[in-house]
Amino acid sequence: MATATASAIRPGLRDNRQLSGSPHTPTSRFISSNYSSPGSTFRQEEDAVIIELDARLVKAGFEGESAPQCVIPFTPESARRVGDYREWLPGYKPPKGSLEDSVSDYELWRDDLGHGLEDDAFDLGLLEDKLERAVRDAYNTYLLTDAGTARLVLVLPSVLPRPILSAVLSMLFGRWKFPSISLLPRPTVCLAAAGMRSGIVVDIGWHETTITPVYEYREMKTSRSIRGMKTLTLHVGRMLESIAEKQAVAHDEALQIDLPFVEDFVYRMARCESQATTPTNEKSASRLEESPIVTLDWPTDSSSVEVSFPLSTVTEVVDECFLPSGSELQPDDEELPLPELLYNALLHLPPDVRAICMARITFVGAGSTIPNLRQAVVTNLEAIVARHGWTPVRGTHVAKGRQNLTLTVQNRSRRRIPEADDNNGVASISHPQNDTAPTTAEGSTFEDKLQKQLTKDSSQQSAQQTVQGQIRCVESLGAWAGASLLTSLKVKAVVEIERSRFLESGIAGATRDRETDAVTTGQRASSGGAGAVGGGKAGERTSWTLGVWA
Repeated sequence: MATATASAIRPGLRDNRQLSGSPHTPTSRFISSNYSSPGSTFRQEEDAVIIELDARLVKAGFEGESAPQCVIPFTPESARRVGDYREWLPGYKPPKGSLEDSVSDYELWRDDLGHGLEDDAFDLGLLEDKLERAVRDAYNTYLLTDAGTARLVLVLPSVLPRPILSAVLSMLFGRWKFPSISLLPRPTVCLAAAGMRSGIVVDIGWHETTITPVYEYREMKTSRSIRGMKTLTLHVGRMLESIAEKQAVAHDEALQIDLPFVEDFVYRMARCESQATTPTNEKSASRLEESPIVTLDWPTDSSSVEVSFPLSTVTEVVDECFLPSGSELQPDDEELPLPELLYNALLHLPPDVRAICMARITFVGAGSTIPNLRQAVVTNLEAIVARHGWTPVRGTHVAKGRQNLTLTVQNRSRRRIPEADDNNGVASISHPQNDTAPTTAEGSTFEDKLQKQLTKDSSQQSAQQTVQGQIRCVESLGAWAGASLLTSLKVKAVVEIERSRFLESGIAGATRDRETDAVTTGQRASSGGAGAVGGGKAGERTSWTLGVWA
């Protein structure tokens, strides 16, 4: 009864119900959020829309939420014209082709744009059409809001080609009236989703694997390798083709091997079992002895056929893709295995930055979900560090010199041990205490109390120190969640492109000042630096930059 009386006297802040009992449409939209404040419904500005662009899909949602509201993949079905129902006709058979030829229908862009080759040149107009259709679908079907009214935040890879970035921004500003578009790099927001400011991000993506050290939200050098999920999918597809050739099926049917079937097989069956301490021949022999037999319900043109094969064939393909053996004989910079690529990225960092980053290794991307892959990469990394240390100088003579230096240090330490034993009697003599030192009732001096307090303070400081100098993995919620968190906290991005300035000169109007910070810090924002966005005229930008994409 008291609750009813109190609510009648002072209604709730969010009680927007009308007095009439007739149905009505809400005057304002409120989206529940885990990070939003209680008074967020009274803000006039709408929540920013966050879109994460990947080569295979688009994620969209509002700021302050823990997960996107929609994930739209790029498939041939998404590019189907209205009224095209040929695939549902009786007797329809999809066109057959190799996996390499059908991959382009399932991706938005590729890293090799093929400049100068007319037959193999990448179609940027097709990219704009695919992306426009996906963005319209996200706004009209899932977000249920008008495109262009709220601020847009794009999460992009740090190694995105410049023509693709120009095409994406031109399409968004040309099709809709966005007031501004903010760009956030994927590695930095992945660390923000893990609650860290520094670390090293291993992104096992579709086209390639990128390793980016980040120190205080500032990206360092980015290393890359072509060993990604696309390479693994094509290798597994060839393995399945070899298994299909050995199966006996009806002459009028054939086992189907398309990209969706191969991808589903990879996400279900792919696993890694490579260890640094096991030789290759012993590893393969143990796999053949202990590998279980897997039975797969393989689809055909009209039904399905059960096919059995050992699971070790799949694990061998995964190991050869990400952790190949004998890689020192083929030192290609673009085909390095993941442990060596991670070791080289850490080796080129300053010692203080390396000590922080090596204790915050974050695996993200589609390949990070492969069982035992992260453990295998860390195990091989520890083996490389134990074998070579943190020095780029290697060789037979260098190893002999280090051994001689180690022996010299050991001999010197052995000589000092007898001298310390001879001085034990002198060192064990206790000095008499000062008679004038004040004592407490328990018989302890004030010096003892001070020593205990210093020991306690030092133990507390050591407990609060950050973890450094050890190899450790850290989990992350993903790039979209990190961008949602930063945007909800009203953190201004360094790369913030206004509509009028971009339409005036395009992407060529950006300054060449390569500012690698992903977000502006409080000190720079208050001082009105080059990357600050303040509330007054002193903090306004006179030019805009592309940051890590410059």
